[in-house]
Amino acid sequence: MLKDEGHSVVVFETSRTIGGLVSCSVEKGNLYHRVGGHVFNSKIPAVLDWFWSHFDRDREFRKTQRNASIFLNGRFVPYPIELNIKHLDNGVAERIVAELVKLSNNSDIDGDEQSFGHFLVNNFGETLADIYFLPYNNKIWKEDLFQMSLSWLRDKLPMISPLDIIRSNILSSSDTMVHSQFYYPVRGGSQFIAERLGAGLTIINEEVVTIQRAGNVYHINGQDDLVYDNIVYTGDLRMLPDIVSGSILDSACINNDQLDRVRNLKSHGTTTLLCECDVNPYSWLYLPDSSTKLHRMIMTGNFSSDNNNSSIPEKRITCTVEYTGFMDQQEMTQELSRLPFNPTYIAYHHSPSSYVVHNSDTASAVNNLINIMESIGIYCCGRFAEWEYYNMDNAIFSAMRTKEQIKERVLDR
Repeated sequence: MLKDEGHSVVVFETSRTIGGLVSCSVEKGNLYHRVGGHVFNSKIPAVLDWFWSHFDRDREFRKTQRNASIFLNGRFVPYPIELNIKHLDNGVAERIVAELVKLSNNSDIDGDEQSFGHFLVNNFGETLADIYFLPYNNKIWKEDLFQMSLSWLRDKLPMISPLDIIRSNILSSSDTMVHSQFYYPVRGGSQFIAERLGAGLTIINEEVVTIQRAGNVYHINGQDDLVYDNIVYTGDLRMLPDIVSGSILDSACINNDQLDRVRNLKSHGTTTLLCECDVNPYSWLYLPDSSTKLHRMIMTGNFSSDNNNSSIPEKRITCTVEYTGFMDQQEMTQELSRLPFNPTYIAYHHSPSSYVVHNSDTASAVNNLINIMESIGIYCCGRFAEWEYYNMDNAIFSAMRTKEQIKERVLDR
């Protein structure tokens, strides 16, 4: 975005390939989303306009209807579960409806005081929370959900009232489903997106270990021959206090207690396996049951046929299975026998950080450091730099905001 507006831009990239969490590899001829299965969709008009100005939507992408399901006690329940109560056992469905009616008549719930766990119970009822929302999110977050803040939640779960859930089930409406359709590249997956957007940029494959300031300009890693008047930091926010030189921190009047609050932020990583599995109609399959430690199967072989090597047998496709945290390859492979569609191992990957965790103190600690850094020309942008659970379109929108902040700063000068 900055380059397109005439700025001279240099990107420092720690990895050998660009893309961060959306980067993919090719394993035995199959595309491997190493952290999740990244697709594009957005309800933000500015993001849609900007994105499609860089791609040929009709030729380079497929538009796909999201067909997600929940594998619950050995049966497939359409996602989202709260809009598909009729697919549950009658007794369970009746309890859910009774709880939703009771919740819809309860106006005493204070949303500002809810934890994430309380939000799940108060919005969906105890039964839906017990059979799906709590066990599934316990797998993902590995935290006490009743101590987690709601500050990360915007646009990540359907913010739907109990009355709306009842209405949608009666009218068989799916309008409230988040991202019911998505676009996916015909070839190359989300790596194709990253490489297209990175084309023409000056990219230095080097980890940023120091940011120093001399007057009104910055030096990266002690390189005196290259100077920068603004820094956009997209790395892990916890590392920023130790990357930025002490003189910068002193001038910004940040005390050690504030820095330690940021250093002690918590996140979880992701372990995935690329697998071959039986053909099925799904895009995502969620796994709340305690019968497996894994929480999700992503049928990336259904996103594009090009993701599957031609050597894969007929009636088999590729998929990615996920676990929050670290699990070694042997144990992860053993878990496959507990999953539907007979997955078999192709490749393994562990990412040390993917899910950012929020507690009651997180937002104030993060925002304090970000605001101070922005005041001196260091802008934090992206999931880890802002400590926000961004999807791709949220990250793009954050980049748009950052670009405007830099433009204003330049004009002020």
